[in-house]
Amino acid sequence: MKPAPKPLQITVYQDVLCSWCYLADLRLETLKHEFGDILRWRVRPYPLRVHDKRPTEKELRGLSQEVQRAQEEPEPAARLLTTELWRGGDAPRSSIPALAALEAARLQSPSARTQLARMMQRAALEQGINVTRTDVIFELASRAGLDMGPFSVAYHSEDTRKLILEEHELASSRGVRGVPTLVIAGRWMVCGLREVSEYREHILACLGKLYTPRPGAADRVVH
Repeated sequence: MKPAPKPLQITVYQDVLCSWCYLADLRLETLKHEFGDILRWRVRPYPLRVHDKRPTEKELRGLSQEVQRAQEEPEPAARLLTTELWRGGDAPRSSIPALAALEAARLQSPSARTQLARMMQRAALEQGINVTRTDVIFELASRAGLDMGPFSVAYHSEDTRKLILEEHELASSRGVRGVPTLVIAGRWMVCGLREVSEYREHILACLGKLYTPRPGAADRVVH
């Protein structure tokens, strides 16, 4: 009997403060149910704000405009997005603390990370709450039912932050410039928010190239 092919791995680079990632998660959820075990999903951090410094007024305007553009997407959830995170006087300085919390949650289980990520997205992007603050992070982690002792140790560990920075550097060296970005089977890259049908098309094309290769066919990066 011919063994079943290995699942196709899709790495999703995201930042919990990004409204485009918020919408991409909703669209990709459809494909997770549709493809099932054929795909293996891996979510990795890619901080848009790496350095710990207050955004300039120009940056705040740009970040607010990004949210306003995301509000125009067709999903009903897009109407829940608010610019308050960037206009409310307590704007995040860096994405690193929030992403460190997600890495700490992932050590307990992938589902714990997923749950905390969605809670953080909703708090930040629907309510305008600064989810990079330690007090907010710990309140959300507790609500998510995490084991707070191990979570605290992992969250405060310098190794966790080092991992995020190293991952950012590695992803950037491979061509990742923003989020959301999908890397399919380590070979094909899809950048930015796309329609569900377009994500599906890329996945099906990559499945075909992997499992029914044509002689002499060259790999191609999808942008």
